[in-house]
Amino acid sequence: MGITERKEREKQQRREDIIGAAERVFFSRGFNEATMDDIADQAELSKGTLYLYFKSKEDLHTEVAHRATAMLTSAMDGIEKMEGNAIEKLVAMGRATIRFFQQYPDHMKSIIFLEGFELQQVSFSPSEFREVIYKESPVGMVVKIIEQGVREKTIRKDIPPLVIAHTLWMQMISVMRFVNDRSAMFEMLELTPSALYESHFEVVINGIRS
Repeated sequence: MGITERKEREKQQRREDIIGAAERVFFSRGFNEATMDDIADQAELSKGTLYLYFKSKEDLHTEVAHRATAMLTSAMDGIEKMEGNAIEKLVAMGRATIRFFQQYPDHMKSIIFLEGFELQQVSFSPSEFREVIYKESPVGMVVKIIEQGVREKTIRKDIPPLVIAHTLWMQMISVMRFVNDRSAMFEMLELTPSALYESHFEVVINGIRS
């Protein structure tokens, strides 16, 4: 290995180490409370060195959310190609998302929190953002499954697949957040998370069924 290749590999490793440090800080302190000084300390780097790799806290959070998105997408591996119609696949994706949230709550929250950013806050062009949404996140998979459903006539065709996909994603995120944030209230009302999630699937699926 040449000197240039070795330096490039070391640079990439340092970048990954910084993202790992940011993840630990964000998960322990929360994004709003975390600072670049905290992340530099966690990574054992000067803040000046940190800024050589990332321009802002938002850019770092984007990379943390990228990691989480890759984990979520991996958790859904195989659903698109499994046996069954589009409706069954969408429900399987919903349940996989809930399991991921239960197993990795901080990672799921990082994905949700990222969606609150304005594009101006991060080093993303609109085309790069579309690349993330439709090729790296589960949303692109949802679009393909909905298109399958339209072809097989299990999903209504009067609403564009992109609109349905984003609507399903927003509803899924909203339900998970509300069930998580109001868990004590639902327990008092003797409503279990599983019952609420299954009811959500039933209502939503009936709304898009052909």
